[in-house]
Amino acid sequence: MNARVTTNNQVGNVFEKTLFESGLHTVAGQLVERAAQVSTEANGSRLLRWVLAIGAIFLAWKALRGLKSIFWTLFGLGMMVYWTGMWRMWA
Repeated sequence: MNARVTTNNQVGNVFEKTLFESGLHTVAGQLVERAAQVSTEANGSRLLRWVLAIGAIFLAWKALRGLKSIFWTLFGLGMMVYWTGMWRMWA
């Protein structure tokens, strides 16, 4: 589930990304492309679309970073329920 994809940049450095991160970068790229392709008459609305697209990507990035701490919190609560024997109340 945590497979790694190795990519090279122009300098020769190697970066490792999980498949989840690769998918996230793909979706972010698609959002930016869609925002750039929207035909607008005024430059102000074009700028607004770019700001909204960048804001959406930033919020998605922050939400995904928060999933790690939520997972460990739920894992810790689960271990507390298991080791205290509270799980027997629902069994």
